[in-house]
Order: sequence, then structure tokens, then C-alpha cells
Amino acid sequence: MQLRLRSEQAIQRHIDLNKSTLRTSADDIITIPVVVHVIYDREDNKIGGAGNPNITDEQIRNQIDVLNEDYGNTSGYKGFYTDSLGVDTGIRFKLVTVVRERTTKTQFNPLTDAATLAGISPAWFTNRYLNIWVCKLADRYLGTSQFPVVTEINDRTNGLSVSEDEEVDALTDGVIIDFRYFGRNSDAITSAVYNLGRTTTHEVGHWLGLIHIWGDTFCGTDYCEDTPVAYTKNETTDVSCTPVFSQCRGSNSRNMIENYMDYSPDACMSVFTDDQKARMQAIMQLSPRRAKLVEYSKLTDQNVKVEIYPNPVHEFLTADVYTPSYEPFTVSVLNDKGQKVLEDRVNRTYVDVKNFPGGLYFYKITTGGQTITKKFVVR
Repeated sequence: MQLRLRSEQAIQRHIDLNKSTLRTSADDIITIPVVVHVIYDREDNKIGGAGNPNITDEQIRNQIDVLNEDYGNTSGYKGFYTDSLGVDTGIRFKLVTVVRERTTKTQFNPLTDAATLAGISPAWFTNRYLNIWVCKLADRYLGTSQFPVVTEINDRTNGLSVSEDEEVDALTDGVIIDFRYFGRNSDAITSAVYNLGRTTTHEVGHWLGLIHIWGDTFCGTDYCEDTPVAYTKNETTDVSCTPVFSQCRGSNSRNMIENYMDYSPDACMSVFTDDQKARMQAIMQLSPRRAKLVEYSKLTDQNVKVEIYPNPVHEFLTADVYTPSYEPFTVSVLNDKGQKVLEDRVNRTYVDVKNFPGGLYFYKITTGGQTITKKFVVR
């Protein structure tokens, strides 16, 4: 709780100091590249159909369409607050690839199985891509996400340091969605309430730093002044979107059930507000992995770029890799005799070196047309 409070204070200070630059123009768009990991248990590898977690490419593409409509304020869905407070967030999404992995595990707990999912289908480096794992979730879970944790503003870098378990969190950073609520109007979708792709819109909102509009407590705060205070979540099957009101802080107000960060039925959702936009823009500057993602998204260089750290290293080696147009790459590690100690891996950006003998090694990146080799030392 103390960490969350310090994070909120830092975010708010940054927003207050940078209001003019955080309110980006319509032409200032940040495009987030997306990797979708489809985890399924069918031995026949069949794609698509009711009850099949191995969803179709079309279902995946239409989910990306939903994200772009919702974050661009072009969904066409209307509600009480839509025209007056709905904004284009300046954020868009680009599907880079779909990774399909079969497993014997039939369902997953989103609260405890993030590392398991990342073990089945390793994340593409999480400081450059939004990774979405789509699978069957246990119980009534629709999805979950990893919240970006920030602690304090660094005056020299105008950013925040992160307090986290880097060894685990950097490998699991992303969003997990049940396949039955991913995309819209697909044969695999079984809900009449959450059937238009807004579960992913909601969870990506968390990944970008947004909090539920009721503040996760009765009459709580989401730190956005233009979202009315709500007594609690709007968890209902009422797809007619009947108005809901709250008695909080001595006054009666209409809930923003249209907000993507409520639990409203998908058909009722249509709003991100200006303060939510400012918060997401701040997070993308203050969370180190989100900031690095934005930095990479703006590069147009045609040359591969590789940075590795720490160097020397004794536990985990991390690589920041840029390839033009998100081209996949392979990684191998060689010792000082030129022998491979790590075979070719696609888009591998974390290397466990704890069992490597001390000495000089080479981290080799290969794309279709370029090869980059970096030296590092294990101690």
C-alpha cells in the first residue's frame, strides 16, 4: 500500500509539471507493438470453433481493431458521458505476430500462473512489446494484467525507478485474457455480456497504469478528477445500460458506467477521459519498460541496435534489441572458444548465466540481413 501511495504521488507530480506536453495532439500517436501468445491444449492443433482456446487469426485481428477503436475514441458506442468526456488517448496498437503453443495444462489461474504461461510461451522482450497471453482461465476470471510500478521521480532522468522482482516481473509483464472474452462476435466467445473485446481494453488500461474508477474500495479514487466518484463496481448483466448512481462524499452522482475501467457490460463501454489519457501518457514516461517501448516505437533506423547489461554479469543478462519493422531475430551465446553455450532462440532477451563458468562470452543477434555481436563477462 505504501508503494502504491508513493507511486501515485510521483505520477501526480509528473502530470502537474508536464500538463502541456502530456496533452498530446491528435497527430502525436504512440503505436504499441503487440505479440499475442495463444496457449491451447488440443492435440489435433485445430484452430477455431466453440470451446477451443486455439483461436483464429481473425479473432485476434478484430481484438486489435477493438483496441484501436477504443483508445482512438472511434468505437461508435454512445452513452451519457461519451460525447462530453470521451477522448482519443493518442495510443494505437499494431499486431506484430501470433505465437501458438500447445500444452497439456487445460486452464490457468491468472493470479498465480503468469510465470507458467511465460514458461510455455516466453514473452517477446517486454520493454518493446505488449505481450498478451490468451488461454482458458479458471473459475470466473476474464483477465488480468501486470501493473507498471513506479516509486519516485529521478530529477536527472525525469523518470521513476522501479521496485520489483526484475528476474520474474520483466519476464511476465503483459496481459492475460480468457479466450472466451477475447475479440468480438467470434464462435469462441460464450458471453452475451463481455463479447465485444472490452475485457482486453480494460486490462491493457491497467497495463498502462489506470485504476478501476471506484478505486478498489467503496467511494474510492482512481486519481482522475474527471471520472465521477463511484460507490463500487458496475458488475451487472444489464446490457441495456441503465443509469447507476452513487451517494459518495455527501452528494448524489451518476456513475460513469461507460468508462472502460468499470466492470460494465461491453455494450455499455465507450469512454477514456482526458485525465486517464494524461495518466497513461505519464506512465509511458515514468515506467522504465514502458518508456523504453515508446523510445523504440519512434525509431526509424534501418540498422539493428543492441545494448546488453549488466556487464560484467553474474546472474541475468538483459538485452535491449531494436530491429527495423519489428523483424524477428535469433540469439545465441558463444564462449571465448567460439562454442555455442546457448543455442539459437527467437527473440530471446534474458539469459540466465548463473551456471556459466566465469569468463568472456559473446551475445550474437542475427536477423534476415544483419548480425551484431556483443562481448560480456561472467563473474
